[in-house]
Amino acid sequence: MWGICFDTIECEGELFPSRLFQSVIEYELVKNGTMANIIYPKKGASIAVNKIRVLDNPPQFLVGELVSPANHPDQVGVIREIGWHFKNEKYMYFISINNKKKSKIYYCNDLIRR
Repeated sequence: MWGICFDTIECEGELFPSRLFQSVIEYELVKNGTMANIIYPKKGASIAVNKIRVLDNPPQFLVGELVSPANHPDQVGVIREIGWHFKNEKYMYFISINNKKKSKIYYCNDLIRR
């Protein structure tokens, strides 16, 4: 299942990066559906289900996947982060090209899978 994390999470004594708050996560339900184990972007943490906003569909691209901007198909980049645009209610992607972070927000139709 996919959702948006609305809590900070502690795992093995270390706090996850604060950017996990409001980040897209993949999870599985445990403990009679009251808790969820996070599978993506990092395994090994649990969160209360009431701290997750459920998303109906998975993202089209995952972190680490090679893509090109649709308007620059000659450039190849990598997905570095996935977010959720609350107003537009769709996934947004952040990419790096040649190890340089692009500041532009990309949506599914803005990217081509490589």
